[in-house]
Amino acid sequence: MNKEIKDRVISLIDRERLEQLAMDLVNIPSPTGQEGAVSDFILGWLKGHGFKAFQQEVEEGRPNVVGVLPGDGSGCSLTFNSHMDTSFTGTDADYLTLGEVSDACKARAYRDGGRICGLGINNDKGPLAAFLTAALAVRQSGVALKGDLVLAGVVGEIGRAPVGSHRGPGSRGKGVGTRFLLTHGVVTDYALVAEPSSFTMTWALPGAVFLRLTTRGRPAYTPFTRRDEKGVSHENAIVRMLPVLEAFEDWGRQYQEARRYKFSGGEIIPKVNIGAIEGGMPIKPNYSPAICHAYVDIRTPPGANPLEIKREVEGVLSAGGLAAEVDMFLSQKGYEGVGVEPLVEAVKDSHLFVFGDLPKPISAEHTSMWNDVNIYHEYGIPSIKYGPPTITYGFKREECLNTDDLLRAAQVYALAALEICGRAR
Repeated sequence: MNKEIKDRVISLIDRERLEQLAMDLVNIPSPTGQEGAVSDFILGWLKGHGFKAFQQEVEEGRPNVVGVLPGDGSGCSLTFNSHMDTSFTGTDADYLTLGEVSDACKARAYRDGGRICGLGINNDKGPLAAFLTAALAVRQSGVALKGDLVLAGVVGEIGRAPVGSHRGPGSRGKGVGTRFLLTHGVVTDYALVAEPSSFTMTWALPGAVFLRLTTRGRPAYTPFTRRDEKGVSHENAIVRMLPVLEAFEDWGRQYQEARRYKFSGGEIIPKVNIGAIEGGMPIKPNYSPAICHAYVDIRTPPGANPLEIKREVEGVLSAGGLAAEVDMFLSQKGYEGVGVEPLVEAVKDSHLFVFGDLPKPISAEHTSMWNDVNIYHEYGIPSIKYGPPTITYGFKREECLNTDDLLRAAQVYALAALEICGRAR
């Protein structure tokens, strides 16, 4: 694709339209399980701008939305994929916010200098707006594509899984939308998952295993609590959980070093996390609980068998003489993509055109996350993750995105689409 065509397409990316679309998306609340309203909005936007568009009902009130810019059938096809669900609700204070919800944690977009802030602008509505606007520029340019350009907004990417009493649509995430997409006809030769990555890319990601660790004891009224000679109450299920978590943490430190995974694009460091604990009644601490649950997340290197990881944890606890049940309630494998080279080169070339230099190597943090790239690789479709930087993400729940970065993401996406969909099969 010559420079004149590239310049023309980039010139058609309207910054004001892009920023307004991103804000419109943020302003529609869409926590996991409640993506219907934002899906409807995107469907209307696609149809209103001349794209073939439809929805897929993953479950009631949770439709994927798909737009298509058709090629002539002679070339390679490409999907841009972003999830519509947000990490949190944007309304309820919880233990992750210490009881506070800042403006940048709410589903209400606002401008702060050269940034847009609000729940989902980073993850993943900014990147979603960027590729929608990029596709519109390609369409308006009149450039004839050889392969189809597919635009997918999917439900249920955020890492959630049903367990115990936690059920319903709000607990069904970790790829349910993209898996439905790929098993119901929306497949292409390549896929670019538009997620925050600081304008770096990866084609290898870890898998994830969620385990529930359970200890059991005996309920006892405080005056009847019994302790051993060391003063430890072995009948309290929470107390019995303490050495279990200590052993898990010790194992986790060794695990992440032993399971490091290097590939040509970077390095995955699969870490572990103790994410939640349940036991007893907060309103009745005068009784010890008979049962305690801890919920842990274990990232796994590409190729690792989730069952192998579960058994490893069981072995660690058994070797320590610790009585705990281990139940696996989510298992997703990690993958390193095969046949991704054409897509990688297309994004590199597009990034070079926009930035004047090649993308930097991806950080271990950004390639040690789970996302829907793994689902594409599970189904044999070469895929990469590439997207703009985040400003506050990871240690904080606030989300903000520089508008300059939003624009540059759209420009790279547009050029990558021209490259892949302009290529003959």
